[in-house]
This record gives sequence, C-alpha cells and structure tokens, in this order.
Amino acid sequence: MLRYFYQHVKFCSVTPYYPTVIIGALLALSPLTSVQAQSANPFNPWARCEPDELASDIVPVTPNAPLPDQAPLQADADQVESSPSQSVLEGNVNLSRGDQRLRANQIILERPDNRARIEEGFTYGDPNQAIRGQQAEVNLNNETGWFKDADYYLPSRNAQGHADEVRMDRRQQRSQLEDATYSTCPRDQEFWELRARDLDLDQATGRGSATHLSIAFHGAPLLYFPYLSFPITDERQSGFLFPRQGYDSETGFDLQVPYYWNIAPNRDMTITPRLMTARGLLLGAEYRYLYPSHQGEIDAEYIPHDRRYDGDRGSFKISDRAAPLPNFYTDLGYEYVSDDDYLRDLDNNLEFLTVNYLERHLDTRYEGNNWRALARVQGYQILTPELFANTGKPYQRLPQLLFDGAWPTGAGGFDYGLYGEFVHFEQSDVVTGGRLDLWPTVGWTLQKPWGYLKPEAAFRYTGYQLDNTEPQADDAPSRSVPVLSLDSGLIFDRPLQAHWLGVAAGTQTLEPRLFYLYVPYRNQDDIPLFDSSRMDRDHDWLFRKNRFTGADRMGDANQLTAALTTRILDDASGRERLRASIGQIQYFEDRRVTLYPDTPPATEDNSGLIAQGQLNLSSRWSLQGSVQLEPDNQDLLRGAFDLRYYANPRQLVNLSYLLDRDPSEQAPDANDQIHSLDLSLLWPLTSQWRVMARWNQAMNVSRNLETLAGLEYEDCCWAVRTVARQYRDSPVDPDAKTGFYLELELKGLSRLGGGLETVLQSSILGYQPIRY
Repeated sequence: MLRYFYQHVKFCSVTPYYPTVIIGALLALSPLTSVQAQSANPFNPWARCEPDELASDIVPVTPNAPLPDQAPLQADADQVESSPSQSVLEGNVNLSRGDQRLRANQIILERPDNRARIEEGFTYGDPNQAIRGQQAEVNLNNETGWFKDADYYLPSRNAQGHADEVRMDRRQQRSQLEDATYSTCPRDQEFWELRARDLDLDQATGRGSATHLSIAFHGAPLLYFPYLSFPITDERQSGFLFPRQGYDSETGFDLQVPYYWNIAPNRDMTITPRLMTARGLLLGAEYRYLYPSHQGEIDAEYIPHDRRYDGDRGSFKISDRAAPLPNFYTDLGYEYVSDDDYLRDLDNNLEFLTVNYLERHLDTRYEGNNWRALARVQGYQILTPELFANTGKPYQRLPQLLFDGAWPTGAGGFDYGLYGEFVHFEQSDVVTGGRLDLWPTVGWTLQKPWGYLKPEAAFRYTGYQLDNTEPQADDAPSRSVPVLSLDSGLIFDRPLQAHWLGVAAGTQTLEPRLFYLYVPYRNQDDIPLFDSSRMDRDHDWLFRKNRFTGADRMGDANQLTAALTTRILDDASGRERLRASIGQIQYFEDRRVTLYPDTPPATEDNSGLIAQGQLNLSSRWSLQGSVQLEPDNQDLLRGAFDLRYYANPRQLVNLSYLLDRDPSEQAPDANDQIHSLDLSLLWPLTSQWRVMARWNQAMNVSRNLETLAGLEYEDCCWAVRTVARQYRDSPVDPDAKTGFYLELELKGLSRLGGGLETVLQSSILGYQPIRY
C-alpha cells in the first residue's frame, strides 16, 4: 500500500490541471477574472440564482491552508488491487490534497505506459471551481490528457458550462476543446449561452482562438463569428470590443465599433468609428501611455462632413502628468473643439469637464517641507460667450508664479506663513498687465482640550503694471493693507444615554466660536478686475479673511462672527450622527470696497443668520440642508435641502431643492437666479422590475432641465434596461433634446447597447454599474 501511495502522487498532481485549462479557457471570453469580480462588486448580482447542481462540490476556503503542491496526498477506496501491469482503485474512490478533492468510482493506472484512466465518471472540486466528467485519460510520461463530457461550475461568477471533449498537452501548454459552452444562467435553462465548436488555447502565447463561435438566446444562435482570436491571460490583447449603439435627437441612430490596439505593455490605443445617421461618419482615437514617472492620454475626433453642420468638425484633448524628479511634478492639459456647439451636438463624447469653456494649462510644481511652489501658463477656449456678458471672458495667465508656505508652531507658540503670487494677465481689447501679490502672516496658537485661541497679524501688498489703460489712468496702481484677526472657541461635551437617533450611548458637544476681523479701508476703484468676484456665502464664509476671491479686491472689515455648533457622536462606532451650525457676522462699519466703482457700499448691520446641518438618520437615510436669511432676518435669501435614501446601488432616492435669491454685483437686478427642484430614484417595483427616473426643473425660468424615465428587468443571468430622456445642456437653451437608450446586459459577459451607463451615472446620484 505504501508503494501505491508513492506511485500515485504524480498522477494526482496532473489531474487537477484539467480544470485549470478548461476554466481558464472559458474565462478568457468574459471581461473580469473572479478575483476582480469579488473586489469590485459591493452588490450581489446573483441573488436571484438557484445554486448549481455542482455547488455542493465547491470546497470551503481554509485560512492559512498549504498550497496543493506542498500538501500530502490522501486516498481512500473500498478496494485496491495492484499488479506489475496495473493498479486499480475501486468503489467510492476519494483523493484529496490540500483544498483539492477528486471523487470517482474507479481509477486505473496502467504501469507500462504510465497511463491513468477513469471510465465510470469523476467529480473534481476546489474553492474556485467544480468539474464533473464521464471519462478521463492522462499519460503521465508525456503529460497529455483527454477528457470526455465535462461539466463545470465557477461560484465566483455563477458560471457553468460543458465541453464534449478536451485534449491537453501540458508540456506544450496547449489545450483543445470541442463543443464548449459558457453561461451564467441556470443549467439547462440558459437564456443566453456562449458556444464554440472548436477552441484552441495556447498558454505559451497567452492567446486563444475559436471557430464557429456564437451567442445563443433561448437556444437559438443570434450573434455568430466564424473565427475569433482572444486573450486567455490578464495581459491586454488587440481586438474589437463590443459595439455600442443608441439614439439621440442630435445624432439619430448612433453606432460605435471600437477596436483596441495593444501597442506595448505600457501603451495602447482605441480607435472608434462612429456612424450617426443624422450627421455622418466620425472617427475617434484614444491613445494612452504609462511610464514609471510619466503618464498621459491623447484623444481626438474628426468628422469630414457633418450633414447638419454642413462642414467638417473635430476635437482634440491631451492630458499628461509626470514626476521627473523627487518632489517635482508637471501637469499638461489641452482641450480644443472646432466650434462652439461641437460638445452639445455630439454629446460630449470625450468627457470634457464642461460645455461652456475649455481649459489649456501647463503646470510645474515643487513641494518642499512646509512649502510649495507653482509655475503655470493657462488659457481658455470660450464656447458660451453669453455666460460672460456681465463678468467678461476669463483672462489668460501667461505666466502665473505662486509660492505658499506655512511653518508650524515654534518657540513661544508662534507660527509663520507666506503667500506670494505673480501673474501676467492677457486678453484682447481690454486692460492687461502683471500683478504681484504678497501676504506674509504671523500667528500664535493656544490649543487646549477645552478650547483654543488664535490671534494673527498679516500684511497684504498687491501691485500692478498695466497695459491698454484709459488715458490719464494710473498704469501702476498698488494696495497695502494690514489684516488682523482673532479666532477663539470653546468645546463642551456631555454623555448621552437616551436612545436618540438610534444612539444607545453617545456624546453631544456644544462648540461656541468667536472670530474678529479687522481690515482698514483702501480705495481700489482704479484696480482692474482680473480674477476677483464675490465669494459664495456659506457657513465657512463667516470665517474668511476676504469676502472676495482673487487678489484684485481686499474687503474692508470691522466685524465679529458669533457661531455655535453642536454634534452628536455615536460612542460605539465613532460616527457623527448630527452636526448643526448657526452663525452671523455683526458689522461695526459699512463695507465700502465693492467690485465696481459705481456700486454703493453695503450698510447692513449684520450678515443675516446662516445655518447648516447634516443628520444621519440611519445607515440608509441622510438629510442635510442650509438656510441663509436676509440681514434683517425676516426673509429667506438662500435655502438648500437634500434628502437621500441609499440601500444599495439598485435602491436609492435623491431629493434636492435649491433657492438662491442672492443677487450678485455683476447682475444686481436679477432675482431668483437659481430656483430648482431635482428628484431622482432607482426603485424596485417587484423582485425583478425596477423603475429609474429623474425630474430636474429650473422653476425660475419654468424650464425642464432633464426628465428621465426608464425600466429595468433583471433575471438571474441577464438584465434589460430602456430609458427615454429629454434634457437641456443649460437653462437658457430654448429647445430640449431627446434620447432613447436600450441596453441588454448578459451578466458575466458584456453589455449590448451604448451610452446608458454614462447617462445614469450623471443623472442619478449614487448609481453604480454592477461589476462582475
């Protein structure tokens, strides 16, 4: 018997290789490996699936278990016969090694040829797969094998399939399968199934080929490929990707057929012909590269003749980031389109940040200990000039040099900082020139568990050298102003024992804060506006040292901010269940500095109350909102409200309301500048049907920004989604666009359709496509 165990160790080391071959082959036809699927999928897409008949043969994972090659072989059988010509294990044969299990009724080893045979069926299982076959024959000398009528099951992908015959050569690293199938549907109830008459897998080259490959629906082949070459490893391979199609009122029927070109391990390109029935044929290309300290992407599109536009059109985009030296970084971004309507007409296919303007910049940045320096050139292509009718087009920065340093508390509790910037602004037909801005600070900090005290003194100098000024105008204005502040706060806390907000034991804090700011008035009417505007007001605005953005305006101030914050913390989890803050600025002098010389000073005694809060009702429900009142605290100036329910990526609700009556100095007569209501949801109607919808209304102009309605049906192994959408890119657009989308998802294989995933992610907050 001991001699039997010794002679059969090599046999058992070869037999488990067959599952690896066939499973690896069929996995190559789908987009994710099982490890990727487990890590990328927070939502179980297989919840509606019944366990496969081979699921009981999956071996549970044993923590810290030895590798199969390092584990001892164990065998058990009702009867063992051994002779010089052969050895036979018969009756309930069980072989195990590590987490591998092999069951058969009989295993025969022919000694002269060193050949192992299984004639009466076998079942193999490990944590990743289960195999069931009728016959097997393995030649241990030349490491070849033949297997007949094999069924398999992959638990991580809920995939199953069959192969009539498998031949493998381990030395050549090559396998051949006949009449192989793959599906994630229940066995013998396949809604869809991938079929291949002949499958040739070459592990040495990492390539596989299939002849007469088809995708069958309910047993009827619909998509057919006479020949297909594909990768069988994680390495990227060149080839066509699944087509994408859809319909939009701007493009008509839209078909895209991407081709992926794996140029090198660190470089690739995707070439995408795009046929639009309403416009013509567009060619797009995306080139990517990745080096140890350098990466980037180049995108381009070109349509020779757009029938609706009556001319050629195109776009170009490049992004490049590099770290050529320690602590030294570069960032290049350049965006271009041929005309102002290109992104709106062609649905922003290259994912530009906005359809209103495009940015071009080159940054070089160095980060030292407690300081950083930046050199930048920056410009824009304006696509919506009417948006800048009151403020003017943004200036180009040619160049911008910036230094920002903060040195922590040293001897005596003092800390120091320095902010410096030089910018040369360029624009056509307006005042241009250079600006130097210096802002040194010195502060002192007293920090205790019960509170803090932070006085700070600063001095800000801003000087200009201007071109294209009006006659008699000063072409070298400057401004010097001290900035004094005192920030202080106390922290009180008490334990909570009541079950409030679901907190069994928690802590409530009460945090009063006083912030005093003094900045004397300086006349700045002769200073042009290069990049300054009025800062948006929120709770953090109460503690800003300047009420304007940029350096062209430094607001005068003699004011005191009083604020109060309370928080409720869950002691068990440390989670913040409630945060609520309220505050107001009390002004002791009128604010005489304004953006424009003809704007009267602000004379209100206070800023009006500003309050904001966030309430986490449970792990699924959250509520947040903010309110800003008029200075007399009688009327609502601004209000925002957000309610969110999130159970999982397929069950969520978002409700948002925004009202902003705060007129800007650029448009002082505009009321109700923003008044919108936004509702979106993805909600199950039954266990298989879901509704998806969004309604976004700009109520101040009585225009619908987006209406989206769709249905999703999901089964064990497939899902179908259909969506209709009417939308505007901007509230000022008089006419709405329409789009229709249909997507068929074959779980674990691919999606047939185009554009819907991007639409849902941008329209429904929290939507996530399921990854397998």
